[in-house]
Amino acid sequence: MSGFLYKTYIAKQFLKMNHGISALKYLSVVFLLVLSFSALAQRINVNPTIINYNAGAGEASAQIITITNLSDKKQAYQLSLGDWERDTTGGHTYFAAGTQKRSCSNWLSFDNTVVEVEPQKSREVRVTLTAPADQQANNEMKWAMIFIQNVQENTGDENKGGKMKATIREVYRIGIHVYQTPAAAVQKEAKAISLVPDALVKNMYNFTMSNTGKAMLECKVHLVLTNLATGAETKLDDFDFPVFPDGKRIVKLAIPETLEKGKYSMLAVLDYDPDMPLEAIESSVEIK
Repeated sequence: MSGFLYKTYIAKQFLKMNHGISALKYLSVVFLLVLSFSALAQRINVNPTIINYNAGAGEASAQIITITNLSDKKQAYQLSLGDWERDTTGGHTYFAAGTQKRSCSNWLSFDNTVVEVEPQKSREVRVTLTAPADQQANNEMKWAMIFIQNVQENTGDENKGGKMKATIREVYRIGIHVYQTPAAAVQKEAKAISLVPDALVKNMYNFTMSNTGKAMLECKVHLVLTNLATGAETKLDDFDFPVFPDGKRIVKLAIPETLEKGKYSMLAVLDYDPDMPLEAIESSVEIK
C-alpha cells in the first residue's frame, strides 16, 4: 500500500444473552473478531505519498493527490492537516496543525476537504501551498502532514435470535508527507558526533549524527572493521535514514557474530550527499 496506513479498529461488542454464553463460545467470538481484523483487504490507495514544494516568498504552488477507492462500496474521505517530527530513533510524533516551529500546515489548503469516490474509481484533490510574502518566514525548510481518513463505515453481524450483536467501526488513515524547501534552504551539511557501545546489547554500537545544514538529508551509514593483527577489512551493509534540519539521529549498528576474534579498528562512515565529503568517526573494539 502506498503511504503510511494507520488502521484504527474501534470494536464495540454488545453481547445480549438470554441464558448466558459459555467461555468457549466467548473465546470463539473474540477469535472471529481478530480474524476479521486480519482479513480486512486493502481499501484505499493514495498517490503520491510525498509532496515536495519549492515556493518562494509570496508564491503559490499546487500539487495533485489522487485517491483511489479499492473497496466494493462508495466511500467518503476527509482530508486534514497536522504537524509531525522525527525523534532520534526515526519514530514519528504527531501534533496539532500549526503548532510546531517548522510547520507549513497553515500554508496549505485543499480544493475539497471531503471527497466521495465510487468503488474502483479515483478522484483528484488539488493541494495548494501559499508561502507568505515575508522573506524571513520562508528562509528555511518546513514540513507538514496531510491525513486522509475514510468517513467511518459501520458493519454489523447480529444474531437473529437477539443473543449477540457485534459492531465494527473500521477507520483507515493515511499520511502524506509534505516538504517545503525554498531556494534559500538547500545547503546540506552533517556531523558525526559519537560511536559508543550500547548499554544493553552486546556487540551493538550507537552511532549519533546531527543535520547541521538547512535541507533534509537522506543518509547512509555503515561500519568498516579492520583487524589490527591481520589487516583484514570487513565492510558492513549501509543503513539508510532521513534526518530533518536541526535533527539528530541515533542509529544502532551491530557487529556480526561471525566476525573473527581479535582487536579491531572500527570506523562509522556517514554518506549524506554525493557532492559532500564523507563524515566518519573511529573507535576500537575487541571481539572475544
